[in-house]
Amino acid sequence: TSGKEAGAAEKGAETAQAELSFPEKDITIIVPFDAGGGNDIVARLIAKVAMDGGYFGGKNVIIENQPGGGGAIGQAYVANTAEPDGYTLLTFNASGVTNPILKDVPFSVDDFKTIVCCNADPAILIARADAPFDDVKGLLEYAKTNKLIINDSGFGTSSHIRTLDWTGKLEKAAGVTIEYQSIHADSGNMQISELMGGHADVTCLTAGECSEAILEGNVKAIAIMTEERFEGLPDVPTFKELGYEGFIDGADRAISCSSKVPDDVYQYLVGEFTRLCSSEEFIKAMTDANLVPACRSAEEYQKFIDFKTELVTSLKDYLLAGEE
Repeated sequence: TSGKEAGAAEKGAETAQAELSFPEKDITIIVPFDAGGGNDIVARLIAKVAMDGGYFGGKNVIIENQPGGGGAIGQAYVANTAEPDGYTLLTFNASGVTNPILKDVPFSVDDFKTIVCCNADPAILIARADAPFDDVKGLLEYAKTNKLIINDSGFGTSSHIRTLDWTGKLEKAAGVTIEYQSIHADSGNMQISELMGGHADVTCLTAGECSEAILEGNVKAIAIMTEERFEGLPDVPTFKELGYEGFIDGADRAISCSSKVPDDVYQYLVGEFTRLCSSEEFIKAMTDANLVPACRSAEEYQKFIDFKTELVTSLKDYLLAGEE
């Protein structure tokens, strides 16, 4: 977001606030996961920058964790229980798309409106440091005669879905069958530890989770799932430049609200969050926390929602059968 756009957003937010008398009380962001995870960290950084910078008319931003159901408990609360007045918001990620597709939940993705995408963390295919391949072509050659050991964070998780996606796309693109064994780890740190210990060959993690390990040489970056190279890891090629189309993925996190929030309140929130997420203070706070800052519009974030919807829907039968 340019300085001009941020200035316009600031002016628009001030005008909207004057007309609305909003907010008149503190704003709560529901994090539908336990404290300490990526969604929680992003929300708490937003709250701190908001407090320090006097955003939202000087009102506080309060973070409330409502874990359970892989995000579904907190998501249902914002969609159905909380008053849709703009005072109760939600950290939104891929689970807000996958839960309505794979679970019996009392909401759909259409029950939410994106305010701003504040964290766009690209996915990177990484391998153990001593893997006998350095790129996608080498990995495919290795896979012709070897069964890969791929780790993820558990059956049906975003990590597992990402594995199904990239292996399937590579098989189709290269005309080969990739034989692999899945092993599950509880976290990104554990997945990296398994690579470093030689217990797995490859995995796919976000830049925020694996950049440090790549830069320290503890794991080997194969390719990144972005349209253009990532400035934090400029030496890592994209799948696209290697000749493999359609490999775009990551953990894009947003702040959302109920779709029933009045439009004038929604527009005020869009303006204020745009101003906050484009600020130097937010960018520095995110970078210091090893997270990728972003300030993307609802229209831009819709591409991520559409991608996840199409992907998970295509895998729905397989994933539901695996739970039985």
